[in-house]
Amino acid sequence: MRVAIAGAGMVGAYLYRLLFNRGQDVEIFGRDPGTRCGLNPCAWGTSGGFAELVKASGLDPEKYWLHPSEYVTMDGLRLKADLATFRKPDLVKDLLRGAEIIHAPIDVPRYDRIIDATGVSRAFLPALQEDILLPCVQWRIRTEAELENQIRLGKIGYAWCFPLADQEYHVGCGSLISDPRKIMEEIGWMGNGVIPLGGKIICACSGRIRLTAPLYAQPFVRGDGPAEVWGVGEAIGCVAPLAGDGIVPGMRSAKILLDHWNDPAGYKEALLREFSWMEGERRVIDKFRTREPVSVKDAWVLKKNSRRMGMQVGIKEAIRLLKNLR
Repeated sequence: MRVAIAGAGMVGAYLYRLLFNRGQDVEIFGRDPGTRCGLNPCAWGTSGGFAELVKASGLDPEKYWLHPSEYVTMDGLRLKADLATFRKPDLVKDLLRGAEIIHAPIDVPRYDRIIDATGVSRAFLPALQEDILLPCVQWRIRTEAELENQIRLGKIGYAWCFPLADQEYHVGCGSLISDPRKIMEEIGWMGNGVIPLGGKIICACSGRIRLTAPLYAQPFVRGDGPAEVWGVGEAIGCVAPLAGDGIVPGMRSAKILLDHWNDPAGYKEALLREFSWMEGERRVIDKFRTREPVSVKDAWVLKKNSRRMGMQVGIKEAIRLLKNLR
């Protein structure tokens, strides 16, 4: 079987390494994102389960850790958490070590299977009718100021500041209803419309994040063309709608694909089962978009799902945070 992976980002690179380690004939296609780090968007943060997934590729996760965080300050609330930043560009580079990234259109008939790892582009799968794409901006900065791991909610989105290493931070903002740069100015994180938190910019980019959830990102597999197309990662909605984190879910989707390599029905069932928790988050996002009031049930969704990141959020805190998210 000849396999082509479309997309050389985090999930495409991870799947490439898993297939290569199995002896699979696989080629990977990508594009130049035009950023200093080689990724767009770059997203340096991750959550529980990341280390085990990296180990499954044959790499040592200890090589990539930057800054573990036991707490996060969210709208003034100091919450216990199990979060970390990591060297994402270095990890992607190592996952692709030895691979030739082909910067050209895929000649689809030459392959038996195309893996769509193109993220929000979803380039080889049908367009989605209920898609939600969050515009975002982000920077990697260096500053002498000591900044903490913090999040500010609002405008159906949030701004973040995550410590990296050597006085460097990953700073950004995403919103469904407002210009993220304007939000950064309103909360005082950007001065003169250019410099976030008074730091020196090392790298910057803008992009979009799919908050659709897998249930609304079907089909995952397409078999009506010259080659089968199977989606993974953000292309099929494997991103938490409330938190916007897609690294661990995307990597898990790649593992699920290998477990159901020739079983599209089993792949669909396994994905929907694994990420069923995202459906509740999607419903909360939909309520925000239609301006419906949040309920205790919505707060329970946040309280329960925040445990994935080791966060201990009480029900009153969850209600407050959801109200701030509007």
